[in-house]
Amino acid sequence: MKMEKFNKIIFDIFKLTPDKIKDSLMVEEIPNWDSMNYLLLIAELEKQFKVSFNMDEVLKVKSLGDIKNTLRSKGIEL
Repeated sequence: MKMEKFNKIIFDIFKLTPDKIKDSLMVEEIPNWDSMNYLLLIAELEKQFKVSFNMDEVLKVKSLGDIKNTLRSKGIEL
């Protein structure tokens, strides 16, 4: 269920279909990835999963897998 929620957020912001959403997908490979959409992503993840990201976590993201790992470190099972 939470994975579907994660994928829906990625789709809503970046227009990536589930077949393209992979942990190994690097941010530079996502056509709609820019600073504004990234901030929208972080805000939506915080809202939907009731977590908070610190600045270090936000700055170290290089892939979708990094985002998932950060969520997992906060107790969110994906």
